[in-house]
Amino acid sequence: MDTATLIIPTAVLVSLTYIVSLFLVFYRFYLVRTGAVHPGYFKLNKGGKPPKRHEALEHNYSNLFEVPTFFYAIVAIAIASQHIDETLVILAWVFVGLRIVHTLVHIAYNNIIHRLTVFFAAYVAVGIMWIRVVSDILSASGS
Repeated sequence: MDTATLIIPTAVLVSLTYIVSLFLVFYRFYLVRTGAVHPGYFKLNKGGKPPKRHEALEHNYSNLFEVPTFFYAIVAIAIASQHIDETLVILAWVFVGLRIVHTLVHIAYNNIIHRLTVFFAAYVAVGIMWIRVVSDILSASGS
């Protein structure tokens, strides 16, 4: 399959990360402008307590640099090794879709059970991606 089939879901996940980061920056400006948080708080994230929505947004932004790194790595390996098939592309879209849902749950109402369920499903999807690509590469090399 064409590499674009994996680049597109990857670009969507990168876009999600940018959207969350921009939302976080604008929300911080709003908090400072309205006096809800002192500007000095953001030097070290100490010296006050920001609203829970800010904490959820900040944690979600951090989350977008955790498990998604497994996704970015396996996409790069799949493209470099030309081990792209329809199932891998479907799994990529499933992972990205679940990360979008995870973000929405995290910043909208933050139900831990819902968030954990979506997180685990995404974790399984990227794990299956790894198993498929690595096993394809090993079987192609004769190992």
